Amino acid sequence: MNYNFKLGVIGAGNMAKAIVSGIVEGGILSSSEIITSARTSNIDVSGVETVRDNSIVLSNSEYLVLAVKPQVYKEIAKFLASTCNAKHIISIMAGVTREMIASDFGDDVSISRVMPNTPCKHKLGMTAIMINNDLPGSERLFVESIFNAIGDTCYIEEDMFHTAICVSGSGTAYVYMFIEGMIKGAMANGYSYDMAKASVLKTFEGAVSMARLEQSSITDLIGAVCSKGGTTIQAVESFKSDNLYGIIDSAMTKCKNRSEELCK
Repeated sequence: MNYNFKLGVIGAGNMAKAIVSGIVEGGILSSSEIITSARTSNIDVSGVETVRDNSIVLSNSEYLVLAVKPQVYKEIAKFLASTCNAKHIISIMAGVTREMIASDFGDDVSISRVMPNTPCKHKLGMTAIMINNDLPGSERLFVESIFNAIGDTCYIEEDMFHTAICVSGSGTAYVYMFIEGMIKGAMANGYSYDMAKASVLKTFEGAVSMARLEQSSITDLIGAVCSKGGTTIQAVESFKSDNLYGIIDSAMTKCKNRSEELCK
């Protein structure tokens, strides 16, 4: 079949925008090779067409990205399936398994599940990919090329998707909260907002680089900043007494549990 577009995207949320902008900026596809559909908003990537009618995207795209909320998908799945001509579906939906998608779209279409995160917009993403081993090589390579071009990837079994969601998929929000908390703390102790933000962001950047480059464990890196009776140890012990690790674990577990609930 001849397709008008290499890639179609249903949905125009933050993740869809991050993926499309990353693909275009990374040179994987030109903007003219992509079409998106959304009810109200546009994808806002120069040259990428956004339409209001899903059927235009479904019938004219070789590869289709499903980037809608799971609740929305369940409402519109049968309509999508009835008008879809795509040969390959790429799902970024939490809580919708490959088997659910296959039951709606049938056995003639290939399906990949991926869990990217919003830093894909700046080619700094982390994407978990589940691709069936029986996929044609060209399809597998195309899916991989999209996400390898906009960040790092890891390959997982589908039963690990709930974990991928609570780690990298949602994890950027946790980091932003800690950044925001440190900025507020710096301002409470005299910094201006601009000074606080610059200092905190550079501190995070440096810490991530150290964790990536050093051979030491994360625990050892924490210890290397602390000295007995010094300043850092006071903050670290305060975090421990307030059960910071337990708070993080509880939040991630709730995120994972919600993903599992959506599958039901």
